Amino acid sequence: MKLIILGCGYVGKALARLAKSKGHDVLGVVRSEKSKQECESVGIPSVVFDIFSSDWSILPNDFDAVVYAASTGGGGPDAYTLAYDLGVKNAIRWAEKSKASCFIFTSSTGVYRQDDGSRVTEESIAGGETIADIILVGEKSVLDSKIKHTRVLRLGGLYGPNRHHILNQLKRGENVFGGRTDHLINYLHREDAASSILAACLNGPNGPRIYNITDGHPVRKDELIKWIAQELGLPEPLFDPAAPAGPRMQRGNRTQPSRFVDNSRALTELVWKPSFATVQDGMKSILDSEKGN
Repeated sequence: MKLIILGCGYVGKALARLAKSKGHDVLGVVRSEKSKQECESVGIPSVVFDIFSSDWSILPNDFDAVVYAASTGGGGPDAYTLAYDLGVKNAIRWAEKSKASCFIFTSSTGVYRQDDGSRVTEESIAGGETIADIILVGEKSVLDSKIKHTRVLRLGGLYGPNRHHILNQLKRGENVFGGRTDHLINYLHREDAASSILAACLNGPNGPRIYNITDGHPVRKDELIKWIAQELGLPEPLFDPAAPAGPRMQRGNRTQPSRFVDNSRALTELVWKPSFATVQDGMKSILDSEKGN
C-alpha cells in the first residue's frame, strides 16, 4: 500500500514508522523545513506543503490511502475551522482526483458532549458546542465524498512519550489540581492511535464509516492523578476546584465532559486491539522507559 499522511506530526510519525515496518510505502506531509528534517532523521520521506495555501497539483497523486491528521496546534475556533473545515475540504478535492481508494480523517471524541457518565457509541448525539460543531463539518465532508472507502476515527485523549499534562505537572512539583477532577477520561496511547489508523486503511466494510478509537477503559481524572503520584513516589495530591484548571480550560474555557466512549465497533470491524489496555499500562511503559534513560 502507498500511504500519504497529511500532517505528519505526533501521531503521524508513529503511523509512518509503523506502516514502514509493515512494508508499506509512506510519504509524510509537513508544514516546515524543521518538521521535514525531524521526519527524515527517523527515516520518514517527507515534503513541505501547506494544506491551506499550497498548490495541491504539486503533490504526487498515486496513493492508495490518504490520512488527514493535521492538528490545530491548540488554537481556538479559527484554528479549528482552518484545520477541520477548510483543510479537510482541500484534501478531499485533491484526493477525489487522485487514485486513492481510502481516506482517513482523524477526528476526536470531543464531538460528544454527554456529561452523565453514560456510554456513547458512534450513533450517539454529537455536537452542540462550537469546536465540536466545526469538527463535525469536517467529518461530513469526508463521509459525503466520492472516495470509495472513507473512515472518520474519533480519537480519545492522546498521550504518550513526552505528552501527558498530569504527569508533567506532578514532575514539576505542582501538587494542587484545580477545576473538575471527578469526570471520566477516555484515553488513547499514541502507538494505539497509529495502529488504529493503519487498521482502518486495510480493514472494515465498504463505504463511509465512523469509529470511536479509545483504549475502552475510561478512568476518573482524580483517580489517575493519585495513581501517577503514587508511581512517582510523591505525596498525596491536593484537589481544589477553585484553583486554575488544566490546559483545555486555559486555552478555550472548554470543560471535559464525563462519558464512557464505546470502542466495540472498531474492535470488531477493524480487527484492531489497543496494545495498552488502560492508561495505567501506557503510563507504566512511559515511566519504565524514562527510568532506563
